[in-house]
Amino acid sequence: TRVVFCTPSPQRNFNERKLDQDTTAARSLPEHLELDVRRKKALWRCKQRGWVEIDLLMGNWAAENIPKMDDSQLEELELIIAQENPNLLNWLLGHDTVPKELNNETMKSMIAYVTEGQKEWTVGGNQ
Repeated sequence: TRVVFCTPSPQRNFNERKLDQDTTAARSLPEHLELDVRRKKALWRCKQRGWVEIDLLMGNWAAENIPKMDDSQLEELELIIAQENPNLLNWLLGHDTVPKELNNETMKSMIAYVTEGQKEWTVGGNQ
């Protein structure tokens, strides 16, 4: 067998160098760009929930509505998309009552979108 000896590398002191400014992306972006990043993340979360039913319902609603949302509306949406899929599906389909803290204008808009009838992307929706 062959034995290899390594000399220990010098210890680095990570406190030696401090940054003069905060380098996190969210804090360094101008406000309108930060809002755009939040919109993109919310759109992704609405389209990629992992359940095809919710992906279609929330994803299509989000594609139509997120681009025109302001900060407060995005906050409402972020609260909604943090919920579990079974609860969301039951609320959107009207099987359960939406909790008071989530019964905001954004949730009402989603429910109206889901319940207003057939969509073009559903089977037979464009006939």
